[in-house]
Amino acid sequence: MTHVNPLVPELLAPAGGPEALRAAVNNGADAVYLGVDRLNARQSAENFTLASLPEATRYAHLRGSKVYLTANVVVLQDEMTDALSMVDEAWAAGVDAVIVQDLGFLRVLKEELPDVRIHASTQINAHNVPTVNLLADLGVDRVTLARETSLAQITHIAASTGVEVESFVHGALCISYSGQCFMSSMIGGRSANRGQCAQPCRLAYEMVDEKSKSRPAPGPYLLSPKDLCGIDALPALIASGVAALKIEGRAKGPEYVALVTGVYRSALDRAIADPTGFEVTSAEREILSEAFSRGFTQAYLAEDRSREMMSHTRPNNRGVSIGRVARLEGEDAVISLDSALDSQDTIEFWTARGRFAQKVGKIRFNGQVVTTGPGREKVSIRPERAISQGDRVFRVVNARLDEAARRTFAESAGGAARPLDIAVNVVVGEPLRVEVRLDGHLGASDGPVIEAARTKPVSTEDVVEHVGRLGGTAFSANSWDVTLSPGAGVGFSLLHRVRREAIESLEESLLSPWRERKMLEPVLPAATRRKVPRAEVPEIVIRTDDIAVARACLRAGAQRAIMPAWAIASEPDLPEGIVPELPRIAHDHEVDDLLKIVDGFDRVVCGNLGLLPSSAAGKRQCESHWGLNAVNQWTIESLTELGSEFVWLSPELSGHQISAITEHSVAAVGIAIYGRQEVMVTEHCALMSLGECRQVCGTCPRRLSWHALRDAKGYAFPVSTDPTGRSHIFNSVPLDLTRSLPEIVAAGAAAVRLDFTVEHQQEAQHITRLVREGVVAAVAGKPAEDAKLASSVTTGHFYRGIR
Repeated sequence: MTHVNPLVPELLAPAGGPEALRAAVNNGADAVYLGVDRLNARQSAENFTLASLPEATRYAHLRGSKVYLTANVVVLQDEMTDALSMVDEAWAAGVDAVIVQDLGFLRVLKEELPDVRIHASTQINAHNVPTVNLLADLGVDRVTLARETSLAQITHIAASTGVEVESFVHGALCISYSGQCFMSSMIGGRSANRGQCAQPCRLAYEMVDEKSKSRPAPGPYLLSPKDLCGIDALPALIASGVAALKIEGRAKGPEYVALVTGVYRSALDRAIADPTGFEVTSAEREILSEAFSRGFTQAYLAEDRSREMMSHTRPNNRGVSIGRVARLEGEDAVISLDSALDSQDTIEFWTARGRFAQKVGKIRFNGQVVTTGPGREKVSIRPERAISQGDRVFRVVNARLDEAARRTFAESAGGAARPLDIAVNVVVGEPLRVEVRLDGHLGASDGPVIEAARTKPVSTEDVVEHVGRLGGTAFSANSWDVTLSPGAGVGFSLLHRVRREAIESLEESLLSPWRERKMLEPVLPAATRRKVPRAEVPEIVIRTDDIAVARACLRAGAQRAIMPAWAIASEPDLPEGIVPELPRIAHDHEVDDLLKIVDGFDRVVCGNLGLLPSSAAGKRQCESHWGLNAVNQWTIESLTELGSEFVWLSPELSGHQISAITEHSVAAVGIAIYGRQEVMVTEHCALMSLGECRQVCGTCPRRLSWHALRDAKGYAFPVSTDPTGRSHIFNSVPLDLTRSLPEIVAAGAAAVRLDFTVEHQQEAQHITRLVREGVVAAVAGKPAEDAKLASSVTTGHFYRGIR
């Protein structure tokens, strides 16, 4: 396993397409991450193809940058062969690592392509030492930590584990923990775990109470965070021991990539050279804001999860403020500028009636048409819609800045030039020879024997000028050693040819580490047959935060009741059948207390990957939580080897996909058939939109009241906040698969789960009885009563699955 010097973190930039790759590399990225046209978490990006990867890796490697392939999605049962083939071809094409989310895919890669370097995606939701160490044991070389991990936690994890860790440093923040967001999937069929997120977090919502009354809020975008900007924290991040700093943005344009990468390259180099004297320049802040900004925050890096990290007033690029409307003069508006404005810029007016953007167009200053309006002056432009005096004006596209960025990634741009030491031998009676050296690599070429000049002899200046023509390559001249006989003659075209051949020789040497890679064409081993007996009658399991609901459902025939560990921690008298649930989110300072709560229980549901071995300690039975995203038999095999005896399948699977898994599963599996599915878990408490918060979460009175986020269509998504201050957001309509119980029984599910959130105990008890009757009828092959469990329901993914 290789390790990056912890004092010099790698700068990792996004490459959504070929232009963005050149933008990243030419502006100083040590590595880029990119995806091909399938199985990556940014399907909306331009992306690459397997056929174009060799060219992309060659471009990056010649300029000293690495290339990481994103395969950071869940891999369905029938996709594993193609996924394995994709990585085999990509590795042969020269990628330096593969970024993986799916535990089953990780398992297959380690078994079939053991030389492939694997990075664990942030989609795995790693945010504690046990998870990072477990991933290292599974063969991962680097772990991308959850965005919710603070600087102090990063430092602790880096010091406590034997694997590289990577942290996001700039770009968009997801409001939900990555890998745990099902909102886009459940409401629109576009799964974030498949790279198809429709970003419902950037839509407008209002917080409503139990009477459906809208509550005051600082803006309509209650789930939209500002953008992460960790540039001020660079010295602390360097000191933390983090191996790589990641810029988000594969779905953004190459101009953004060029500008942000260039700023962070310069700032990171200064922070490495002088961490105590490091300062961010005002120009750097301005460039970052002009590139794209919803407003900036350090958020979780700085342990800030308050509403100050949120962009409640707008969900998209706000640009930079450039002034206000001073007055109106007929059809024109006089703008009092804070900074210079170009006629090709795009601006946005913020009016009382909303916002609109337009290209600036013709600018008048002192009665003359100008291309640039000077800062601290008043200029006239013509707005395309109605505006008013005092309206604010923002620039959302800086034309000059974007043009400067485009010059860095134009196809004619040579890119980030690597300095060569060049030696040229022009000695009469000896062959012309050019040698170029870089980082221990040598490129050399010989020409014909040098003769005395018949006309004008060549000079040292001539040799340097013509051998030094390195435009269009990845190199520049650093030093010269020219040995030249007086009176030697040589044609300039010959100097050009021998120099070109020497460069080609050097390139071959630089690319030699990847040249010998060949496709192995591994064959996925034949699927194992099911190794656990099929359940004759599926168990009925309920999940609730409410002990009264749990008691009622157990009396109604449920075999088990899953409850969060926090909900039972202080309950003195628990009925038989209660199973504690270890949460998906368990930061290191919370782990010990959580494990103490489950001591004495003979069964536990574990939602955090790193806590699986501890959950299965002794004779305790461990169930894997549905948030671990089991969508194939290989993930189930991995979870079983980590201690699980039972696996709750992902809620994103169809009935056919479930059947394909159970046919080969080495563990009993269960699925949810009723309830409002949890679609988000957030470190930021959504209830903070209701007003100032002291963050004393355990005794917060807001938590005791019912709240929901209501969207523009009138759908209300219930919100609950646990004692840690994390919010849990649930689907607006409950899942109901009771009519599909015969198919579920036939599929081989060993248990069915009912998720109770807003239901009172009598309602939950009634539903449990109906489901019990339905299961019995389905097992007996009899039709069940056509009882709809709620007025408005969904069948979720059972008939559609995820694509």
